[in-house]
Amino acid sequence: MTKKSTQIDASDFGKSTRRRLPICFCLDVSGSMAGNPIRQLNEGLQGFFSSIRENEETRAAADICIVTFGGTVDIFLPFGRLSKETSVPQIQATTSLTPIGEGILTALELLTARKEGYKELGIKYYQPWLVVITDGAPQGESAIENMEKAIATTNELESSGRLVVFNIGVGNGVDFTLLKRLSIKRPEPICIDSAQFSKLFEFLGSSSSSIVSSGMKDDALYSLDDPEKKKSVAMDEFFKYLEEE
Repeated sequence: MTKKSTQIDASDFGKSTRRRLPICFCLDVSGSMAGNPIRQLNEGLQGFFSSIRENEETRAAADICIVTFGGTVDIFLPFGRLSKETSVPQIQATTSLTPIGEGILTALELLTARKEGYKELGIKYYQPWLVVITDGAPQGESAIENMEKAIATTNELESSGRLVVFNIGVGNGVDFTLLKRLSIKRPEPICIDSAQFSKLFEFLGSSSSSIVSSGMKDDALYSLDDPEKKKSVAMDEFFKYLEEE
């Protein structure tokens, strides 16, 4: 497994005393994401960062990193200051397997370290977001074992109000049984197709602004299930819910 260092430099936190919202995207870049899915994922990410950069309040509060998993787990974009000029490199898909559990464990390690950094510097923070996006199932050496560790850890953090989890499945090849278990608060995983990445990231951007600007409660981010269908949330109902809020 290849990683960049998770060590934190105090200068990465910037001089602002604004309360921070740490967000870690944990993204599947395995072979099945090649082609249109990875292109649309990149477009969605670019739109998300644009919306964050354009809002001065959210730009000062949002603290974002990206972890990718596809054969190896990499810290694609480490936590750091976000400026109007911050750009996101294009993510490339691999031809390898899908170590979802390892990716999530790395993301949680980063979020924990970031929170410790806030505490050391006296910076207040909102509860971290873990945004997991995958189109497959755990693959590779110790894949299921690591996935079970990831599930246990996210469940513990979420149940004690120390983490907000977005478990998002793309397409029909997802192991929704495992993905569902990542969250004990979300009734079902969020189900999309790759063409809906832009809408998904638009929602995440507007929700982060709502958390920062209006003090929206974390629990509002979980009330997305469709009681009639009893299955993964379709994006139409997803955005209908947001409009009603």
